[in-house]
Amino acid sequence: MLENIKFMVSLKSVDKDIASNNFELALEKLNILVKNDFRPSETYLKRGKLCKKLLMSEDAYSDFTYVIEHCADKYEAYYERAFLNFEISNFYQAVLDADKILAANSDNFEVKRIKILSLIYSKQDDFALEYLNEVFDFSKYRIIQFILNEVAKVLAQDEYSRGLRLLEMIEMMDNDNPIKLLKEATIYGLVGDNAKQDEILNKIESAFPKYFISHFRFTDMYQEKDLLEICFLLELSVFDKHGMFTYPMKILDGYRNYLEGHIIDSKTCFEEAIELNPIKPEAYVLLAQTLQLLSGYDNPEYKYEAEKNYKIAEDIYLKEKLPNKAEEMRRQIKHLNSTLSFN
Repeated sequence: MLENIKFMVSLKSVDKDIASNNFELALEKLNILVKNDFRPSETYLKRGKLCKKLLMSEDAYSDFTYVIEHCADKYEAYYERAFLNFEISNFYQAVLDADKILAANSDNFEVKRIKILSLIYSKQDDFALEYLNEVFDFSKYRIIQFILNEVAKVLAQDEYSRGLRLLEMIEMMDNDNPIKLLKEATIYGLVGDNAKQDEILNKIESAFPKYFISHFRFTDMYQEKDLLEICFLLELSVFDKHGMFTYPMKILDGYRNYLEGHIIDSKTCFEEAIELNPIKPEAYVLLAQTLQLLSGYDNPEYKYEAEKNYKIAEDIYLKEKLPNKAEEMRRQIKHLNSTLSFN
């Protein structure tokens, strides 16, 4: 009984020693407690954490494994070992430990993060992409934002090869993504490969317009659109050094305001887009749709403005020899008038 009391006092004093940076004394006490088999699940786990802190990875691994194999309460040991495996680049085992934790707590995002990164760094690309889609609900832009955040973390630790590996995942999902290319150029600049950096920066100049055009689609405002995707595309304005994409950027801004419920601001954006490029039809169509929406909010005067903008778009489509598009404008006008007449 007295021996147990002595061990309990010693165990409590370990935390004080660690807090005071008396690591050797704390480790000595823990060794005694382990030798006497006093509360093994607690003492082994505590010693493992201390060994990990002291960069004694093998000893820490051994202690965590002991708890997992011999003790009933093993959740925290799996957690610690998963992160340790990740730190020592034992990625395959990190994934296995992460799965054990997630089976008990499927909402633990930090463990999901470790699993994602372990799959990426171990080059299990198919599994990594599958799991990324599962975690982020198949939202490409959420996945890209997550990866870019991780790139920032590894670059802060000068882990350039890991940064490039992460960027490879973006390339698999989003070819020639300009933000990915910019990060890649930054890494090569940091390692002193100026020729490669210049090559990538030049690639951005040619890739950005093609990328922007391929990812930007003028579609009906009433179709569901991903607000995150729109915000992501708006971020690319940093690459528009010559103001070539001010017009579509203004339209994207209109989309964003529309999705956020700022309809008047959306209308203003489309009007400004028309001022920027009055010979393009898309802004007229989107402005007409916005006015049509506003006309339903006890603002019938917007109906005439909406019809006028549809007609302007129709004329432009006819000049561009796009009869199908022009016909669509006529259908929109017919629908506009029949709906308002019914009301």
